Amino acid sequence: MYSKSSFKGFGHFVEWLLALGLYRLVRGAMFVLLLAGAGCLHSHKAALARVPLVAAGERPLARRLAGADLVVTATLAKTERDWRYEEPCGILRHVLYGCSDIPKAYQATLRRGTETWPVFYFKVGDLPHPAVGDSAVWLLRQGVVYHLLECAQRRGVTSAYCSYDVAYVVESDDDVLPAATWEEVSELLHTLAQPPSENR
Repeated sequence: MYSKSSFKGFGHFVEWLLALGLYRLVRGAMFVLLLAGAGCLHSHKAALARVPLVAAGERPLARRLAGADLVVTATLAKTERDWRYEEPCGILRHVLYGCSDIPKAYQATLRRGTETWPVFYFKVGDLPHPAVGDSAVWLLRQGVVYHLLECAQRRGVTSAYCSYDVAYVVESDDDVLPAATWEEVSELLHTLAQPPSENR
């Protein structure tokens, strides 16, 4: 049997090995994420550099396409409001200013055939679109979506930490194009050297 001191020493040795393995695992994961981010940044930068190659009238759309992480033709199959990602209004703000200008958060599913893409979008007021059944060309950007309700509660109690999700986001109405524009979008993507692999 091991003496108590030697067992403790062995335990510390095992803990050190586990910690070293975990450190290497985390470092490797961070390295992969950094590489992915650098690749994405490089891809956007290269595409933005090619925007002057397209006709002047098409450059605003070309810039949006160059900044997108995914361009897909699909139908909005499902949408559901999610209060967790909304800034709480509060009694004082409700009395002084009202809450109509606070964006409403929605989790949605885009579908084309058997393929689906989960996305987030935000609406101010009761705008009719996006709505279930809308078929469009969607320009999606991968971004951070904060749990704003939880953030507000934490600020009032313990810490300023704010949890979040990384997801595809529809950032504006300009990123929802009529489905009939896909041919034009496809040609621009080809010029920007971003093959529309999700729409083959």
